[in-house]
Amino acid sequence: MLLPSLASPRICIVGAGAIGTTLAARLAVAGYIVSVLARGDTLTAIKRKGVCLIDQQGQHTANVIVSDSCSELGEQDIVFLCTKAHSVPSLLPQLQPLFGQHTCLVPMVNGTPWWLLMDAVELQTTKASHIEAVDPKGKLVRCLPASAIIGCAAYISAQLQAPGIAVSNIPARLIVGDIVDAPNTADSRMAALITVLETCGIATRYTQRIRDAVWSKIAANLTSNPLSVMTGTTLAQLYSHPSLRKVICQLFDETQLTAKAYGSRLEMTLRELLELGERMGAVRTSMLQDYQQGRALEIAAIVEGVIELADRKSIPVPTITTILHLTQYFADAGLPHPYAHVGKENS
Repeated sequence: MLLPSLASPRICIVGAGAIGTTLAARLAVAGYIVSVLARGDTLTAIKRKGVCLIDQQGQHTANVIVSDSCSELGEQDIVFLCTKAHSVPSLLPQLQPLFGQHTCLVPMVNGTPWWLLMDAVELQTTKASHIEAVDPKGKLVRCLPASAIIGCAAYISAQLQAPGIAVSNIPARLIVGDIVDAPNTADSRMAALITVLETCGIATRYTQRIRDAVWSKIAANLTSNPLSVMTGTTLAQLYSHPSLRKVICQLFDETQLTAKAYGSRLEMTLRELLELGERMGAVRTSMLQDYQQGRALEIAAIVEGVIELADRKSIPVPTITTILHLTQYFADAGLPHPYAHVGKENS
């Protein structure tokens, strides 16, 4: 049986960027009571007009509860964390008022997640229980128990047209799974989560090997986001160009070796990744959009986290390391591209 509150769950979206706004609109249109933690112009816009999603079926607008105060929003059943990875270390400790005994956190964050090693074999064999690149001084692994976190690999393409207004014309897909062996009560929690996501039109797959799915998403991020910043290309251009494919192949191989060292296997082959990326069409990665708009890049989560994990296992990752230095140069120099592609953001 479901816990009583999960029959009509209290749902909170933390972070109302392109992905968060898309998710909030889908959930609210489906009839769920949705709270959104936002600030600044986004807070003002959502208070005034609600959230709006423009997709292949048209325009969908819905009202949500919005606030910049976790205490005001109160305890939730499901919390979707949709912020940029570099915001998580300062933000997550502030979310405690949203959490009760049965609340689950679903991080929909790019790159290496802070929870990747929580309650895993790695914790039993090394003193390093956290990943410094994404969790400085290990504050995040102490913030919530592993049992409160549901792992997620999110494949959602969206673009923020204006505060509170998202455009998303590619079907959303999520892969979810427990990051630890879950107690019986968590079965109801997972069932409720999947029901919520499916009801609002997001294809959702449960896996008992969530780290395999997450490493696969890491590979997708790592082979596309940094290169897109340096080349200014869409995913279709990136994954179809012969020269770039050679670099992608090396990045993929190094990521695959690192994942294997931690007991995971990628859910896709290199060929499948290339074909998938090419089919995405005129989509700009989230990192390219951030770069073009002068925002901070998710370099630590997407690149540095993998290098740190590889170093622990003495796995050489020369291509990933080179990509890190080049991306940091672009980020520091703020070099403009001679052209800008029009497309959708890829999470």
